[in-house]
Amino acid sequence: MNTEISSPKNPLLKAARELARERKARREQGLTLVEGVRLVEEVVAAGAGFAWCLYTAELTAKERGARLLAALRTAGAQPVLCPEELLARAADTEQPQGILAAVAVPRYGLADLGDGPVLVADGIGDPGNLGTMLRTALALGSGGVVVSGGADPWAPKTVRAAMGAGWRLPVVEAGSEAFAALAPARRLLLMEAAAGEPAWQAPLTGPLALVVGSEAVGPSPAARAAAQGAVHVPMPGRAESLNAAQAAAMLLYEALRQRNLQS
Repeated sequence: MNTEISSPKNPLLKAARELARERKARREQGLTLVEGVRLVEEVVAAGAGFAWCLYTAELTAKERGARLLAALRTAGAQPVLCPEELLARAADTEQPQGILAAVAVPRYGLADLGDGPVLVADGIGDPGNLGTMLRTALALGSGGVVVSGGADPWAPKTVRAAMGAGWRLPVVEAGSEAFAALAPARRLLLMEAAAGEPAWQAPLTGPLALVVGSEAVGPSPAARAAAQGAVHVPMPGRAESLNAAQAAAMLLYEALRQRNLQS
């Protein structure tokens, strides 16, 4: 691999664009694209493996950028110097801050989920919402996140919203069969708009899987078939519904509160 790019036809630029825009390319290569100093720092700190990275001369002119490049080399990335205008063409964001990197996507199964409450993202179509759910799950002690349908958890926009959370807790991609597979070992509860118990009255301790469906259609038929109950967040105000990521945060926080009361 060359250590410097000078042509817009360089294969690495094409590879970066594919990782940024094509789910198929990410799946086939087992890689995704991360951009920006802070996000790349977060993913490096999480212990991820890297394939390569593109950087600009401006990045290494600052001490923080130079340290990051050294850390990327240690993590396995082969750094390739790239003119700023070419890097901008390959990036998924308008301001990649002089760095983008191809990082290995971790692969988990249902057996890798931890002891905390599992969040199930059921058909969440917006990558920003899904990424926020991953970040919240990490912050509130979730045992992991199961993604069934919807947005790609490894799309660059999802990864940015998650701020690298996908490398710090199990993220399992699964089909509709996941609901029945989760149910024997964990109590499967649906997040509903109004049905079921109020969240603060429902017991949310012990082995648990909380299903949050899309705002448009709610939990999927497969989730409903496997569910052992439902909860909702009472809304005395005039809002019609909650954003899926907000609902997930409230449920996970209530589960955390109840666990802390037991300890």
